[in-house]
Formats: sequence, C-alpha cells, structure tokens
Amino acid sequence: MPDLSLAARTRLERGRHARTLRRGGQVPAVVYGRDLPAQSISTDAAALLRVWERAGRTHLIDLAVDGTAPRKVLFRDFQIDPRTAHPLHADFLAVNLLERLIVEVPVIPVGQAPAVTSLKLGVLQQVVSSLRVEALPADLPAHLEVDVSGLVEVDQAVRVRDVALPAKVQLAGHLDPDEVIAKVAPVRVAAEEEAAPAAEAAPAEPVAAETEE
Repeated sequence: MPDLSLAARTRLERGRHARTLRRGGQVPAVVYGRDLPAQSISTDAAALLRVWERAGRTHLIDLAVDGTAPRKVLFRDFQIDPRTAHPLHADFLAVNLLERLIVEVPVIPVGQAPAVTSLKLGVLQQVVSSLRVEALPADLPAHLEVDVSGLVEVDQAVRVRDVALPAKVQLAGHLDPDEVIAKVAPVRVAAEEEAAPAAEAAPAEPVAAETEE
C-alpha cells in the first residue's frame, strides 16, 4: 500500500469548542510521541475517515501540521459515533522508524474448513480476534492470517503456534502457543454460546460519548 497522507492544523480551542469543530466538518485530534509533547490539532472529517479505513492501526501515515514537513504517525486511538458513523476524535503516535513498537493486530482466518463447508459438521468459531505483535513501524502487518483448511473434525482448532508471522515480526508478551484462535464447534453448541451473551445484555440504546478537548 502506498504512503497515506493527512493534513492538519494546530488547534487552540478546547472544551465545548470541539462540538463547533465537528459541526464545521473538522475533527479534534492529538499527536504525540517520545520526543514530541502532546499537540492538539484538527483535521478534515472526510479525509480522516478515508485514511482510517485504509490505514487502520498499523499503516504509517504522513501527517503534516500547519504545512510543515510531515511526520510518520500511526493511529493510536480513533473514536466514531456509533449512530452516525462520523469520527469524533483521533490520537496519533509520532514514531521513530528505528524503534520497535508493540501493537494489536487483527487475526483473519483464511481458507475453508472442510468440517464446516463440505462435511457440515459444525461452524467455525473465532475465539481470538487479535494478537499483540512487535516490529519496526514499517514492518507492521495490516493483519495476521491463520489457515483453517486443515479443520476436518468437530472441536479441531488452530492455535497461536499456527499463525503465519511475516518476516521481521514477532509475537509480543508471554502467549501460550496452544491458545485456540479458531475452532470447529457443533452447530447447537455454537448457537447456545451466541445466544447466552445476547440474553444477558441489557436492552439499552447505546449512547455515544463525545470527547471534549
């Protein structure tokens, strides 16, 4: 993926002014790093959303503030209103390209599990959706893949040790290599497990919390 770029300006307004910014199509944000004190900025909402959809948390972005030379940054946090899908706030981490980082990366099952597709023995359940990895900023993967094409029986699973790691990337933390990433569950058991959290959840309408900067 080619480098992504985003323009921003220094933001002097605070508190309730964030609402005014959003009404004007701008989003309050903060950029910071080890050698960079936190700086309040704002950027165009539409441009920010486009960059987020392409970059996620692992792709480097060229962030230019007030027309200055761009810095390499990563999304550290991104808040979206669940009702309107409009961005509310973003945090950017200015990175040192020679310093390794630890980030959370999505895990994506690839291939087709015969126990699910042809044998119809069960359904594929993903138990772990992301893993923490360590790498230089330029080597961070957009996602990790785990092959499920070898799952031919109920309760058969793919585990942390089966995750395909790109070159120069390693898992961070003390992970159990036998931890289950995805497994084949009997249809009835899978349905019961999915229904239980729904039954316990309160039927309240979610309310987006606006970040005041």
